[in-house]
Amino acid sequence: MAPSPLYSDAVAPAASRYDDAVGADGSVRPAWSMFARLDVGELREWQRHGDRLLDAEGAGHLVHELSDERQGSGITAQSRPWRVDPLPLVLDQHEHRQLVQGVTQRVRLLEAVLADLSGPQQLVRSAVVPARQLYSAPSLRATFAARRPGRWLTHAAVDVVRDADGRWRVVQDLVDTATGAGYALLNRSVLSRVMPEMMRSSAVAPISGFSDALRHALASSAPVERRTPRTVVLGGGPNHPAFIEHSYLAMQMGFHLVEASDLVVRANRVWLRALDGVEPVDVVYRRIDDAVLDPLDPLDAVSAGGVPAITWAARSSGVVLANAFGTRLVEELGAAAWAEEAAGELLGERLELGIWSDADGLATSPCWSPSTSTPIVPGHVVLRLHVAVGPDGPTVMAGGNGRVLAHGDHPTEPTSRTSKDVWVVGGSGSGVRLATVASQGQVDFGSSLTRRTADGLYWMGRAAERAEVAARVTRVIAGQLNQDLGLIAVGQGGWAHGALALLRSGSGGRSGASPSGNGAEEESLSYVDRIEAELAAGRRVVAAQISTVVDEAMAVRPYLSTTTGRVLTRLSSVASGLVSPASAVDDLDMVLVDLAALAGLSMESVVRGPAWRFLDLGRRIERALAVLGSIEAALAPAVDPLAFQALSETLLWTNESLVAYRRRYRSDIELAAVLDLLVHDDANPRSLSFQLDRMREHVASLGWERGVALVEQASLGSITPVEGTIVGGRRLQVDALVLETRGPLLELGEAIVDRWFSDPVNPMVLGAP
Repeated sequence: MAPSPLYSDAVAPAASRYDDAVGADGSVRPAWSMFARLDVGELREWQRHGDRLLDAEGAGHLVHELSDERQGSGITAQSRPWRVDPLPLVLDQHEHRQLVQGVTQRVRLLEAVLADLSGPQQLVRSAVVPARQLYSAPSLRATFAARRPGRWLTHAAVDVVRDADGRWRVVQDLVDTATGAGYALLNRSVLSRVMPEMMRSSAVAPISGFSDALRHALASSAPVERRTPRTVVLGGGPNHPAFIEHSYLAMQMGFHLVEASDLVVRANRVWLRALDGVEPVDVVYRRIDDAVLDPLDPLDAVSAGGVPAITWAARSSGVVLANAFGTRLVEELGAAAWAEEAAGELLGERLELGIWSDADGLATSPCWSPSTSTPIVPGHVVLRLHVAVGPDGPTVMAGGNGRVLAHGDHPTEPTSRTSKDVWVVGGSGSGVRLATVASQGQVDFGSSLTRRTADGLYWMGRAAERAEVAARVTRVIAGQLNQDLGLIAVGQGGWAHGALALLRSGSGGRSGASPSGNGAEEESLSYVDRIEAELAAGRRVVAAQISTVVDEAMAVRPYLSTTTGRVLTRLSSVASGLVSPASAVDDLDMVLVDLAALAGLSMESVVRGPAWRFLDLGRRIERALAVLGSIEAALAPAVDPLAFQALSETLLWTNESLVAYRRRYRSDIELAAVLDLLVHDDANPRSLSFQLDRMREHVASLGWERGVALVEQASLGSITPVEGTIVGGRRLQVDALVLETRGPLLELGEAIVDRWFSDPVNPMVLGAP
C-alpha cells in the first residue's frame, strides 16, 4: 500500500484493516482531503488553542469523569481535563443518513420493548426475552408496570463502531441517562473557533439545533393542560462524573440545573425549593441514574440520595420524568442477544445496524498523538449518536461525540480522555429534520432562584473578596519592605507593629492575635521574621480562598459567563504556586488582576436578578468588614506621629485609596481625612459608605425587612464622629466606630444564612405508643 499523506510510513494502517481516512490503495478519501494538506505545526497550534478554549468553558478547572480523589473540597492533581482531538471524525452525508435511519429504527425498537415489558410482555410469552432473565434483572422494580408513561424515551444514545471491514455496528444502547450530548455541543463550540474556515469550506452540518429539539421534546412531554411547563435538569452536583455536561446542557436549553436537595414532593407534585417558597415543576430531565433517583424505591438496600417519592409523583401524573423511571432495564437485559428477534416481533422489520462482536475487529481513524514521534496515528474511535424523541418522532444529532480508545480498551468503556468532534460533510445541511419548537406561552423565570444556588453565589462573593483583601495587604506590605526595609524602625517599631496587625486582619485573623497562638514565642522573633511569617500565611490564605471560590463556582456554573471559566482556571494555576516557598511577590499581582477581572465579570456579565444580588451582597459584606478591620488594625493603637504617617499610607494603599487621597488632599495625612475617605465618602467604591449603599439596595430588592433594619443600624454606627485626639493611649473614637458598625454587619451575615440557607429543624412530638 502506498503511504498516505495523513500517516508516515511507520504508522500507516495495515492494508487488511479499514481506515476512515485512507482507502485500500493508500489514497485519501474525499471527505478527509482537506486534512491531507495540513502540516503538523498547524495541528499542534489547533490543539493548544482548543485546550485554552476548554479552559474558558470551565473544563480546565472543574472535575469531570474522575473517581472521587479529592482532598477536602479542593481539586487535586488527579483532576485532568479532557482534550478535543484537532482531527475530527469525518462522515460523508450519505453515510450519516444511513446511520440516522439505523439509529432511529433502534430507538423505536427500544421504546417498543419498554412498552411491551411493562405491559403485555409479548416478548416474554414468545421467549424472545427469557422470563428468568427479566425477573432476575436487578433494575426491575415492582412498580415498573404500575403506570406506563406517555413516552418512555426523550433522549437516547447509541454507541456505534466501524468494524475492520468498514461496516457500522452497534456497541450498546444508552437509555437511562445518555451522556455525551453536552460534550458534543461543547466540542463543536471549541473546534468552530479553532478552525472556522475549514468548517465553512467543508460545509459541516451544524448541531446547535439539537438543544432546541431536546428542549422541545422535554416541554412537549408535559401534560397538555400545563400550557407553560416548567422543566429542570436534575444533576448529581459538582462531584458527578458528568457535571460539565449537566451544566452545559442546562445553559444551552435555559433550564435550572438542580440537585436532589433542590426538589421536594408534596401533594403528588414536585416542587423546586426557591428563595421564598416552592415553585411547581412539570418535567424533570434526569441526569442521574434511576438506581439512585428515589430512596423510597431504590435499586438495592444501600442506595441513598435522590428525591424521596419522586417516582410516586410520576406514577400519579404529578411530574414527567425524562427519561421515564425504569428505562435502565432495557440496558441491563443486554439487547444484543435478542434485538433482531424483538424487531421482527414488535416492528415487523429487520434491523439495519447489526451488533458488534469482539471477533469483528475495529477500523481505524486518524488520531492526534502529540506525545509520540509521529503525531498522527491510526486509532480506534467509538461514535455516540444522540436522539431527541419528541411528539413528531426521533431527531438525530447531525454529528455526535467520539471517544478515542486507549490501548486495551473495550468499546463499551473508553478510558482515554481524548474526545472527537464528529463532522457530517458533503452537503448544505444535515439531511435530518429538526423539530420546530411550538409556542407554549411566554413565562418569565428571571426571579426564580434555588436556595442552594443563592448560597453558592453568596459564599463565592465572600471568598473572592477575602482572597482579594488578603492578596492586596500581603502585596502592599511585601512591596513596601522590598523598597525600604528601614520602615521596620520607623516610630520605634510603630509601623512594623501596625503592619503585623494589618496582615493578620487581612488574613481573617484578629488584629492583635498571634497566628501560632504562642505570643511569648513570637515576641522573641524580630519584626522582620514576624512579618515574613505573616506574609507567608497571607499567601496561604489567598490560595485557600481561591480554592473556595472555584468550588463554589462549580456549583453555580450556569450563572457565570464563559469567560469566567478562563479567569478561574488562571486563578487556580497561580494560587497553587502561592504556597511554595519559591513563590514571588509579583505572583500576587497576577492574582489581583484576575480577581479584578472576576469582579468585573460579575458586574457586567450577570443579569441584575436575585442571583447577582446574592453574589454582590456577599462581596459587599466582606469588603465592609475588611475596611473596618484594617482601620482598627492601623489606627486604633496609639503610635508615634512618624509611624502614623507611614502606617496611614499603608492603610490607604491596602484599600486602594492612596492615589485618591493624594489627589484630594495636599497636606500630610490626617486621621479625620483618612476616615472621611475610607468610611464616609460614598463616591469611593472602596469606602464603607459605598458598601452600605449597595447592601441597602440588595436587601430592599429582596423585600427583606430585617435586612433593611440591620443595614440601617450599621449605617448609623458608621457616622460615629472621630477626631484626631488620643485618649488614654488609644483612639477611642475609632474603636467605637468599628464596634458600632461591625456588630450589625456580622449579624446581617448570620441573618442571611438563617433566612435563606438554613433549613430549621421542627421537632415533632410523637404520641404515646
